[in-house]
Amino acid sequence: MACKSIITHIEAQAARLIDRCDKLEAECDRLRQERDRLCAEMRGQQERAHELQSEVQRLRLAEGLSGTTTDRAKSQARINLLLREVDKCIALLAKAES
Repeated sequence: MACKSIITHIEAQAARLIDRCDKLEAECDRLRQERDRLCAEMRGQQERAHELQSEVQRLRLAEGLSGTTTDRAKSQARINLLLREVDKCIALLAKAES
């Protein structure tokens, strides 16, 4: 009789462990889905932040071109720097093609 009681007890513990394992697997799946959703949301927020930074730069440039003389000089210098960088890139591409 004692052996039967021990076996019944072990079977009950095994059933509880299996149930707990199933619950933990379900929780793990739910957490993975939540992680994936949050990662996607974070990428979207990062893209939005990048777009807003670009917009701020464009607005500063536009304001600089229509602002005071010192602002215009800074904006013109920035434009010239960007044009030189573009020219360098074009030269490198031309050199790579030949």
